[in-house]
Amino acid sequence: MAWLLKLWLATLRYHIQGQDLYQRTEPHLITLWHDRLFVSGAVAKRCLDRPITALISTSKDGGWLVAFFKIMGIKAVRGSSSKRGAAALMSLTRAVKGGDCAGVTPDGPKGPRRVCKTGVVALAKLTQRPFLLMGISYRCAMRLKSWDSFAIPFPFSRVDVVLELVPVPQEGEVDEVIAGSIQEKLTAISGS
Repeated sequence: MAWLLKLWLATLRYHIQGQDLYQRTEPHLITLWHDRLFVSGAVAKRCLDRPITALISTSKDGGWLVAFFKIMGIKAVRGSSSKRGAAALMSLTRAVKGGDCAGVTPDGPKGPRRVCKTGVVALAKLTQRPFLLMGISYRCAMRLKSWDSFAIPFPFSRVDVVLELVPVPQEGEVDEVIAGSIQEKLTAISGS
């Protein structure tokens, strides 16, 4: 199964914009929508020269995602806003301060779809690391009947990626306002 997955991802044609906007060797908070997770590991490996630790829910589906990311060479921290949230935030903070990039879906694990929650802002304030927004669009994809309409690109199709750097939030900035700004920017650079 792992080889099939890697082969599938290798057939995709990636077109990446924005790689010149950030330091590839510095830790960032990789932020993308939950419905684009299928190619996120492959894109991150192409764009970053650092280990990645992803925040993954404690749900049964999260267990599958941990196995999927392990195949891609990405470490996992388990937790969400409803279960083990504080412990997961602290573990992810330690990973980032240790030099890893963090992978976060601000609308996961249960939605609502494409609504940015404030946990990612708290992580940025704790780590003092900028956001690296990862907007992903598929030219040809199938959609699952899930809360986020999870998208899986067909083999040999084109994947357009836009990377945008968002600075570290300043002290005194309101978390909800920052989350709203990230939501707006990430939606603008992501496919529908």
